[in-house]
Amino acid sequence: MMTSQLTRSFSVESSELSSISERQRQSLLKDSEKMSDPEPCRIKQEEAEEQIDVMVKVESEVLSEDEEKHHVSEEKAPIKTEQSFLMNSTAVNDFACTQCGKSFSHECDLNLHMKIHAGEKSYPCVACGRSFTHVSSLRIHTKRIHNLDFQSKHEVIKDGRPMPELKDLLQTTGQKITRSFQRDWYDRKDWLCGCATRNRLFCYPCLLFSACDNVWTDTGFCDLKNLPRSLTKHECSATHIQSQIALKTFGTSQIDLALNEQHKLNISIHNAMVKENREVLKDLINATCFLAKQQLALRSSNDSASSSNRGNYVELLHAFAEKDERLARHLQTSTLFSGSSNGIQNDLIEAMSHVIRSDIKKDIDRASFVAVQVDETTDATNKAQISVILRYVAKSEAACEVREAFLEFDDVSGDRSASAVAQYVLGVLERYKCVDKLVAQTYDGASVMPSELNDLQAKIKEKVPHAMFTHCYAHKLNVVLQDSAKSMSECRAFFKTIEGLGTFFNKCTKRTQLLDDVVKRRLPRAAPTRWSSKSRLLQTTSMYQSDLLTVFSIMIENPDIWDNDTVIMASGYERWLSKASTCFLIMAYDGIFNETDALFRVLQNKAMDIGFCCARIRDTIGAVEDQRQEFKSFYERFEQKCSSLGLTDSVQSQQLVRDERKRLFSNILDNITAQLRARFDHFSGLSFLGLVDCTRFKEMSKHFDDAKVQSLSKYAKFFDFVRLKADLIGLYSSQTVRNECKSPIQLLSFLTQKNLTQAVPEATKLLQLALTIPATPVSVERSSSALKRLQSYSHNRTSQGQLTSLAIFYIETERLQKIKEDKEDFYAKVTEIFIQKERSMDFIYK
Repeated sequence: MMTSQLTRSFSVESSELSSISERQRQSLLKDSEKMSDPEPCRIKQEEAEEQIDVMVKVESEVLSEDEEKHHVSEEKAPIKTEQSFLMNSTAVNDFACTQCGKSFSHECDLNLHMKIHAGEKSYPCVACGRSFTHVSSLRIHTKRIHNLDFQSKHEVIKDGRPMPELKDLLQTTGQKITRSFQRDWYDRKDWLCGCATRNRLFCYPCLLFSACDNVWTDTGFCDLKNLPRSLTKHECSATHIQSQIALKTFGTSQIDLALNEQHKLNISIHNAMVKENREVLKDLINATCFLAKQQLALRSSNDSASSSNRGNYVELLHAFAEKDERLARHLQTSTLFSGSSNGIQNDLIEAMSHVIRSDIKKDIDRASFVAVQVDETTDATNKAQISVILRYVAKSEAACEVREAFLEFDDVSGDRSASAVAQYVLGVLERYKCVDKLVAQTYDGASVMPSELNDLQAKIKEKVPHAMFTHCYAHKLNVVLQDSAKSMSECRAFFKTIEGLGTFFNKCTKRTQLLDDVVKRRLPRAAPTRWSSKSRLLQTTSMYQSDLLTVFSIMIENPDIWDNDTVIMASGYERWLSKASTCFLIMAYDGIFNETDALFRVLQNKAMDIGFCCARIRDTIGAVEDQRQEFKSFYERFEQKCSSLGLTDSVQSQQLVRDERKRLFSNILDNITAQLRARFDHFSGLSFLGLVDCTRFKEMSKHFDDAKVQSLSKYAKFFDFVRLKADLIGLYSSQTVRNECKSPIQLLSFLTQKNLTQAVPEATKLLQLALTIPATPVSVERSSSALKRLQSYSHNRTSQGQLTSLAIFYIETERLQKIKEDKEDFYAKVTEIFIQKERSMDFIYK
């Protein structure tokens, strides 16, 4: 610790001499003559160099009263030493402290003394920069600390003596400055050095090699009037001469050479150990990456040493060790860094996640636009978090591709208001420095309270006006509508129960086999995670409600062949399906989802034809609204089904029940239409997507649609519309473009590969914008959908801690594999981050 401080201190101060020219060096005799010149020295106006800033804790020792008296009034008790000889040349104490009355012969001594009253540390070590309040503490520090070993002295000597500009080292007579520090003193005396904090001169060789205390190694010299005489006197001292000899011959003596050889041997041994540790670390990294690639958990529920299954990570390491003697030896003998502890695993995951984040940041820095996608994700541990995904176009020399990158999770259980979610989203964007690039925002049905969806998008637009809200192709429409319906208590319980129904059968093959035998049709799987499509499950349940009741009855009537959990759950589902209220909700949402399913298919397949999509959106909203007028016929069908299934109502009067259900039906329709309007009211603003619909280039080459260009007005800051029109017309009229490019991503890749992006710069930006907005799935392969990867991770995740780091490590595994292609660079980056934490093992080469 002390060695590094000493080295840094000398490095800082020695750099200040870089501007001194060689011609300033003169003989010692000429130096003595010039410094004894009676004429006042010229005051230099050069700006002071950077002072030593290495500050550490002050020594506990304090200056005794007798010591302080000796320091501040040395003329009262003259001692025959070099210091007293110099101080006695100015016998009159002209400078007195106004607070304690003590007198001083030099103003600089008074200034140092006044800093003690202010609590300042005015006595820094000239070698390492450490500061002290009292001179006695500095003396103790020097004796205790600066007994440097060979290597430490070698590093200090290599850095050179500190030579700062001592602008406050002055000699005054009254208000007149008679002498001041001259920088060329350093050149005239090759042993002279200085301390900028204390504004004193010191002897560099004596600081390193002398064991004696004097003014040149202790408090520092500041008596400019007697400087020439003191320089000559000190140079003649035996201590100084011995120190000079020690400095000039350092490293050449037999002892020094032996110490140096031992030091080299120690370094060689250390570096060999570091190399082996780094090789072991590579094995740990490879094992962790393999598990991420295969989407396998690192740990088991019981990963103790005595367990037969210590988790995939530990077991994989031991499998590697069977073919790797070095790793096997390390796992058997190492106690400080076995690599199998949870702490090591967590640190490795954090380090690799940091590398992944850095790669994402590089992508985003190069991207022209980004879109943010926000989802609520409830995983297998039943924890609800908000997740943030960024979509952008990644540029490369070979081609362009649309990427969706998962950024992080955050707990939103406490506050899902528009203000809280907006603040969180903007915070994430600011951390990735892409707020100004945001062009679109999209949310699922549960990331914010349904009533505050409009407020949320408005708050984002207050910060980023061109961040339009749009429905995301990856958000299944029926799931979004179901999530918003959970704001009603009856519907929330209904959807949670019907989700559990699908899980009940898929969890056990025996149950599924019975279901197949009775229903003759397997129910589509509904994962316990919130976003899986449940519309098909609801429709199948509606169609086969009678058969399902039969299945549950068989389980209840034969408890001997079924486990307790199955019998208990079957009883609950049987009672739930036997209620008329359940049948009512199944039929109500079945009719609504028939309409919205059709709309979702249009949005998936015809997303580039914005006009057609807008017409279908209007038709869907109208069809849902019309169901309100058809409640009478709907209720008649409901009563007929209840009668055929033998479903019963509560004991309330039929009229009261009917009125209550009419109110609930109306609320359901209001909720659905409100969500549809919130999501699609501004869908027509995407009509500019038609400008890059490659299937219609030939048609548009004959008739250019200026209205579509006008729909880009919200993005006016990014485009030159005159040049954009010219670029598009040029592309439309190219037979080569029409033949080779069938989609926007193909067109952008074609322009990139043929080096044509600068030929049509505005069209290139339009393609990047169109591909960034998440309204269409044609630009992203299903395998690269971040939401799909997020679903898979959350569905299979167990409680392993480190939520965000672990998530990004698993969700962005494809990116991780690409980064890992340059193995040595990848290992170096991960290792550099991994070793930043305090380690018992050595990973840093000397």
